[in-house]
Amino acid sequence: MHAGKLAILIVLSMLGLALALGARSKAHDEEPPGGIERGGNGQPNGAPMVQLALTPCQSGMAGNFPCSNVDLLAFLPNNTIGGGTANEVWGWTDPLTGKEYALFGLSTGTAFVDVSTPDSPIYLGNLPTNSANSTWRSIRVYANYAFIGSEATNHGLQVFDLTRLRNVATPPATFTSNTVYTGFGRSHTITINEDSGFIYANGTTGTCSGGLHMVNVKNPAQPVFAGCYAADGYTHESQCVIYHGPDIAHQGKEICFAANEDTITIVDVTNKAAPIQLSRTSYAGVGYTHQGWLTDDHAYFLLDDELDERNNGGNAKTYVWNMTNIDAPQLINVYQGATISIDHNLYIRGNYAFESNYRSGLRVLNINGIANGNLQEVGFFDIYPVDNAPSFNGAWLNYPFFKSGIVLVSGIEQGLFILRPTNIPKPPIEILTEVNSERAVAVDSVTLKRDFFAVRPPIRFSADDQTRVTLFVRNLNAELGLGVTAEAEDYLHNIFPLTVENVSLAPDLPGHTQVTVKLPLEIAGRGSVGVTLRLNGTQSNKAYLRIRSAIR
Repeated sequence: MHAGKLAILIVLSMLGLALALGARSKAHDEEPPGGIERGGNGQPNGAPMVQLALTPCQSGMAGNFPCSNVDLLAFLPNNTIGGGTANEVWGWTDPLTGKEYALFGLSTGTAFVDVSTPDSPIYLGNLPTNSANSTWRSIRVYANYAFIGSEATNHGLQVFDLTRLRNVATPPATFTSNTVYTGFGRSHTITINEDSGFIYANGTTGTCSGGLHMVNVKNPAQPVFAGCYAADGYTHESQCVIYHGPDIAHQGKEICFAANEDTITIVDVTNKAAPIQLSRTSYAGVGYTHQGWLTDDHAYFLLDDELDERNNGGNAKTYVWNMTNIDAPQLINVYQGATISIDHNLYIRGNYAFESNYRSGLRVLNINGIANGNLQEVGFFDIYPVDNAPSFNGAWLNYPFFKSGIVLVSGIEQGLFILRPTNIPKPPIEILTEVNSERAVAVDSVTLKRDFFAVRPPIRFSADDQTRVTLFVRNLNAELGLGVTAEAEDYLHNIFPLTVENVSLAPDLPGHTQVTVKLPLEIAGRGSVGVTLRLNGTQSNKAYLRIRSAIR
């Protein structure tokens, strides 16, 4: 949260006063540079943070860190990746190579870490702050560019071409911005709608009354101011989407779900010149409406309040909202977490929510019961072992969206944690098929023609004179695909092993992998055969290839 509001609310809480729901803060000042609240690094006996390698969670501990169903793959202290205190972390997957990178916010700038081999991360370098150091830095990604805002005076929005990370000759390097957007100086957080190409800067100083400052970044190297939403004052954080939820009246529109200090404020920003407030909703026990995230189907919204634990006592609370009618969202339950720590930021991927809860670290919640308001903790990794007090130390943010399944966590006083939940099923490997069909989307790897396939190609391109077929696959990381196996099954249930010759990113299908297999001579004349892929015990769907009756 922004500093002046934090200070005001803590004072009001100590005096036992109620926060007026309509109040909006106009100005805020930096907190001390050691972090939002003093408290040390949270390690037993004040031990210094040191770099750590793979440490599985065993008997409730991963080294000195309490845990459940979450392994530590690696840890890099702040002082090894640029120095200062940490804030946000985000991720980028290179569409060309499939490599995964951590973009790690520090008070001094932004660190870039190659985490594609997560138990052996490589610090590639640092982009220094554009003005002064600051406790707050926010990072988001669109079209292979990072956009970085900060509470530092005159910082603006740094724009950095992430493809520069592909070839860093002598890491760590010191980078410079590609450009800087100067339509605002200070900002608190940054939101990007990757489906529309617009940035929403939240909590800017001197623009939009601290509300949504909209920037067109469809051409990432040339950001252009697009509009303001100022009617409800200061926005701390937001999520902006092309809405596809159950409220039919708003489907297909660009909608922002904003945490506006004491309300969830929902705004239609389809027309950037004339945004429309759809609703403004508060709730009992409000402390500081901080941040939230929609479920994948846009039907529900989980909300973190940053001061309700301090003001009202009790364990960490997550507010569960039904978004069937976004003109009048309904609070259906308040989930009570396992500890009294403060919940800070959360994100949802599939059936799981990943919460960064300050002194109690990463908390992983199963949200299968969300329609009834029910959440269940199924894992955690506590980066601040000495206590779970409701104080502003420890886990700031997490990033759970990598296809590999790793989760990044930023520790304010600690550093970059690279974690892997062990009890969350990965999305199944899926061979693409035609619409309403089990026929595989597949081509001859040389001629690029569809089936029927002969097991010997009409033109000889290989020494063994056998046909190669390329399949297109979801939920298979090309970097991790070296162990992929394949087989074909005919109508008599005979099984034919297929040789997998290549696993790589599909160049014309972002987010997909192509797998090339060699057809054995034995399946000639077998008609349609069902192909399945396997990796580390996970099996794909069965997709069918049609085989010619003749060998050639």
